[in-house]
Amino acid sequence: MIILVAGIAAILATVTFLRHDAFLYHTPVAQVTAIVKVTKTSEVDSYNNRDQQIHQVVRVRMLNTNRRGQTIRMGNDYVRSQALDFPLRPGQQVFLTKSKDGYQLNDMKRDAVLGGLLVATIVLLILFAGKHALVTMVSIALNTAVFFWGVHYELSLQDRGPWILVGVLAVVFTILTVLFVIGVRPVAVAISLSTLLATGLAVALGYGLMQATGYKGIHLETVKYVTQNPQLIFFAQVVIGSLGAVLDETSDISVAVFQLPAGGKERFMAGMAIGRAVMGPLIAVLFMIFMADTFIETVMWLRNNNTIAYTVSWVMGLGFTQSLISAFGIVLAVPITSGLAALLGRRHAA
Repeated sequence: MIILVAGIAAILATVTFLRHDAFLYHTPVAQVTAIVKVTKTSEVDSYNNRDQQIHQVVRVRMLNTNRRGQTIRMGNDYVRSQALDFPLRPGQQVFLTKSKDGYQLNDMKRDAVLGGLLVATIVLLILFAGKHALVTMVSIALNTAVFFWGVHYELSLQDRGPWILVGVLAVVFTILTVLFVIGVRPVAVAISLSTLLATGLAVALGYGLMQATGYKGIHLETVKYVTQNPQLIFFAQVVIGSLGAVLDETSDISVAVFQLPAGGKERFMAGMAIGRAVMGPLIAVLFMIFMADTFIETVMWLRNNNTIAYTVSWVMGLGFTQSLISAFGIVLAVPITSGLAALLGRRHAA
């Protein structure tokens, strides 16, 4: 009960502070105080899609810079579908851009919401994970730091050796997570080796199949925000996306097998049974994650009179492919983990 009350107080304190932290920013920050005027213009495109172009005249109060406390007027244009922009409402805080014509909307200030969610996540983690919460948070923080270092280092490579970097990051992610969650124990070796072997074999199998078929039906050019080397980004997404699911599966199998007093064959069969039980749900979860990433874009393509087959091929095709390669890893992890856990577990017991 004390932890819950302290957690709620921490969430409220974080949100309150971040709502009043404009003095920390060099970018102009303002709060919307009123909507002065709204004009609407109906639009119809060549596919008979109907939308509205809406222009708002809003009054905002400056929260920082040398104009702090002053009230100004500015305009905000958005479409009713809100595909790329959004309406402003009283109470919202926004970042502004200063130009020769005055101030223009840059983006929404969301740090209060994000900070509150982050603290809420930490509180829930402490409530449900107890003493393991700190270990989990440190593991996540280290993996995040390694990831950002890897991205920064990759940019400095200028396309020299990025494949090696992705492989090294996968190894580091796996070892760090296993050491923090499992500890320095023989079972950690089985989990790490089987995770890396299953993921590596799955990516190699997917790469080989796509090379053999000449990437027919696979539109790598649709990888988001990429103009060069989309193949690398695609396979990096597969590795990072499937690594967690494979690690979860190998952990379940290895920990259970190491606790069995039976012989090597019985351990292996028990691991196979556990793997078959968790394999289906993990594949389904990964499939939903990859598909959810394309859902909004899929709806937009269908609303613009593209056929279902064309939309699936160009928008959802990469998600299907990533799910399939990840499924390879989840399936391969069952016999690999069962074998390694049975072998290492027997030696540990001896």
